[in-house]
Amino acid sequence: MLKWRELFRSHILERGWDYAKEGNVTDLVKTDDSISAVVKGGEHYKVKIRYSGSEITDGYCSCPYAAKGEWCKHMAAVLFLAESGSASDKSFGVPYTAAESQSIEEIIKSADRKDIEELLIHLANQDERMESFIRANLRSGSSSDVKQIEKEIDGVFYAYGDRTGYIDYYNAMSFASDLDSLIRNRIGALIDDESYMDAFNASIYAYTKLGNCDIDDDGEIASISSTCYELWQSIITSCDPKVRECIKEWFEEHSDDGTVIDYMEDMLQDFLKYELASEAELKEIIKGLEEKIESSRGQIQCPGIFTSYYGYSIDAIELRNIFARRIGITEEEIEKYMRRYMSFRSVRDYFIKKATEQNNTDEEIKILTLGKEFEKDSAYTMHSYSKRLIELYVRNKDKVAEKLERKADLLINQGAPLEDYRAYRAMCNDEEWLEERLKIIESRNNVDKRCELLAEEKMYDKLFDTIWEQKDKLGLMNKYGFALEGDYSEHILDFYAEFVSGLAEYACNRSRYDELNRYLMRMSQYPGGEERVRRLALEWIDKYPTRKVMVKMLQGYRRHCHK
Repeated sequence: MLKWRELFRSHILERGWDYAKEGNVTDLVKTDDSISAVVKGGEHYKVKIRYSGSEITDGYCSCPYAAKGEWCKHMAAVLFLAESGSASDKSFGVPYTAAESQSIEEIIKSADRKDIEELLIHLANQDERMESFIRANLRSGSSSDVKQIEKEIDGVFYAYGDRTGYIDYYNAMSFASDLDSLIRNRIGALIDDESYMDAFNASIYAYTKLGNCDIDDDGEIASISSTCYELWQSIITSCDPKVRECIKEWFEEHSDDGTVIDYMEDMLQDFLKYELASEAELKEIIKGLEEKIESSRGQIQCPGIFTSYYGYSIDAIELRNIFARRIGITEEEIEKYMRRYMSFRSVRDYFIKKATEQNNTDEEIKILTLGKEFEKDSAYTMHSYSKRLIELYVRNKDKVAEKLERKADLLINQGAPLEDYRAYRAMCNDEEWLEERLKIIESRNNVDKRCELLAEEKMYDKLFDTIWEQKDKLGLMNKYGFALEGDYSEHILDFYAEFVSGLAEYACNRSRYDELNRYLMRMSQYPGGEERVRRLALEWIDKYPTRKVMVKMLQGYRRHCHK
């Protein structure tokens, strides 16, 4: 039997007992030296407790209460269930002796404020952990307890790691979520208290511990690293110059000394280069970026820059603007600079988005029209611009511009749906359309799309000729054959008769017989098709008498044949 009740305060035991009785503990796993489970409270909390013999050696829960170093109700619930054996067993040990008729919430709400103050002071004097808990939650005194935060960080690594500290793939996501939440909340509180050096030391502790952890991750390390980077940004933005200088010295010493694994060193080096740079250094960085940008003037893509935080291939102009804002360059000046490079798709996207948000239709039309001049080699981008332009012209009731744009889009967009085709047709008069439709149809490289438009226009002679020219015409005949049945039934039946004769010759199983039957049924729907199918059925019954299943299927066609 484990000795554990004395670790918990009586009211915590009471709540843990309730949680266990209510079935809030799931996924309980017990080994020779640990117990782990998930407990449903305000959210789902991960609990892990280690023991040796009958003694509890350590415990972890991802809830905020346990993060303060306390033994929480979720841990108690897990231990009650582990001791009992199952959630259906109602023989949990009773954690308290008095059958209280009034809940703890009711007692506290009805108590005198002075009595509560005296009780909290008494509890703080009796227990150091309780004092830390009260300080953190009531925001009284200093919350710069870096050692306590380091202990909490260790607790997260300990809870999700095995005996060697390895964190496997299945635990990596929950581990990252808990650690990210911890450092955002606890270190964020230090920043709020203006304890900047303590906040930095605590964040570096988490970062270096992560950088030396054996973890099978799927992006979790990068996510937590980015959180640390953002905390460092907050710190150096707010701290005084002396603290900033101390932080810079740390990065200069440790950004490439093996403190963390290589790709996490990249983030340290980027922070030193970009975030801790002086104004003069930032101006030099901006100058280098501008030279790179200028070298690509007139091209569609802005050159990319590798960074570990801002993006593995962030546009040079976007990175340039981030640093420009940092040295006080105004948004008006930044946009004036960007307009020199409207050939870059990313720049156009920026101004299109801004115009859309400001409901500036004229500006958006101007940029989209300009963009089409640069994007002539990209059918996809041309279509996306045309689609948006059509929407804007419809909004402006500009029928002339809408008609021209619809025509341009149909000629460039090979996959345009019939809906777009019909919309343009509705804007043309009959004489004009006779010429326009041929241009659009002949522009189609895809035979199926060409046939679709020919069928739409009921140009059946041209449709038949187009299909008949194809080496593999079965799919097209299946799709458009019935549109041609009036004048071309005999040709189509000849085609199908040749095809099904080949099927019949090699049909040897149920699926092949079913396929043969489907085509015979299709043939019978054409004028003269029933008689053609009957003759084929008679021929095959005589030719393949040993194929009992096929012959039985063909009997249905034979019974209607004339003797």
